[in-house]
Amino acid sequence: MIRPITFCIPTANNEKDYTLLLLESLKNNTDIDKHEILIFVDSDNQKTYESLLEKKKEFKNLRIYKNDTDYPFGSQRNVSIMFDAASNDIVCYLQSDMVVGKNLDFHISNDLSSEMDILSLTRIEPPLHPPSKEKIVKDFGIDALTFDMKSFNTFVEELQSENRPIELDAHFAPFALHKKLWFETIGGFDTQFRCSREDSDFIIRCKLNKINLIQTWKGAVYHFTCVSSRGKDWFKQDDEKINIKNELQRLADYQELLRFTRKWGKFGHNVDYLYDISFVINVDRYVDFNILSAVEPLVSRLFINDESVVNNLIHSVKFQSEYYSNLRWNYSNQHWKNVCDRFNPTKFEDRIIYHREKDEVFGDIIVSCDYSELHNDINNLMQIISSLNDLVNQNDIGVYEFGPMKFNINKKINKIESLKKLNTDWNKLLNNPICLFK
Repeated sequence: MIRPITFCIPTANNEKDYTLLLLESLKNNTDIDKHEILIFVDSDNQKTYESLLEKKKEFKNLRIYKNDTDYPFGSQRNVSIMFDAASNDIVCYLQSDMVVGKNLDFHISNDLSSEMDILSLTRIEPPLHPPSKEKIVKDFGIDALTFDMKSFNTFVEELQSENRPIELDAHFAPFALHKKLWFETIGGFDTQFRCSREDSDFIIRCKLNKINLIQTWKGAVYHFTCVSSRGKDWFKQDDEKINIKNELQRLADYQELLRFTRKWGKFGHNVDYLYDISFVINVDRYVDFNILSAVEPLVSRLFINDESVVNNLIHSVKFQSEYYSNLRWNYSNQHWKNVCDRFNPTKFEDRIIYHREKDEVFGDIIVSCDYSELHNDINNLMQIISSLNDLVNQNDIGVYEFGPMKFNINKKINKIESLKKLNTDWNKLLNNPICLFK
């Protein structure tokens, strides 16, 4: 039995042809009248919105929302906006640069068997990225205008006939789940991740909540890759503008990695423990701000006994944290000031703290070191600092020394439980009643 599904599709500049192709595939490869389609037009330079209004004649359950501001919301927010507006219990997130395969709705209905499942669909992609175990690399076209729909449908039918078993421990877009699971159990995407890494953060929280991350090989899509994030010709190496955009994306991605590390203590999809660790640096010579910037994301807070160093470090890391993402999204400084509280921003003033006396330092675990010692052996000590949570986990409460660093483990309270669900005020972040989709 095919259950009603809400297909949620964000689209942006230069994606009109891709979005229309996706709609065509939904019409031909699903029982579309049983389902709902929500499209969030986040930015538009091709009259995509007007073209979609015309499509409402063909799709009785198509609802569209257009962002009329000069600034995109971003997928980390608009996915939740669409899920919130969905009329059906099952929601499916599709990127606009995708084409759905035969009987996608049947296979979602059949393979999404539990309310504690998140079902990822199999991606079939042109050979623009290296192969990996969860996807199939096969070329049916590198853009919407050259796509070979007939050959793609034939290939999907052959893939479905193989009856490959459901894969476990898999999560990526596109995916389907029960709407209630998104909001009530996980809390959606963490909006502090503005350009990437929101999916990795999401995977950790799913695992902590014992949610089943599974992949179906029968429910398949073709994915043109990176059109949404980098533009349709992102892979052309001889285009200077594209190279600049790709470099900006790389710099923005690095800031997302730092955000991820601040939250989870390291990068990875499996985090079992996280402790409250304060790192105290006694400034006994002039400092290299690159060293301090490298230490900061790896601890809960950084205490420094030089006020001018603290003020400049806060300014530097805060500026870089915002600068590349705002350029990537074309956010003006004023607009960012107006909306930054909707993106769960890092409060660096709570992380980088000036102290005069030892009794002003607080934290469950306190690690202290002279700056000169840190500077003189930075490579070896950074390996230790990168493993602080592991070291705390391996040792009992007490005082220890690792090289020139003194550890005072006062408490060992694992903070992981407090991070299982994102406690987002969605009314504040969404600000988007269902009636906006028309």
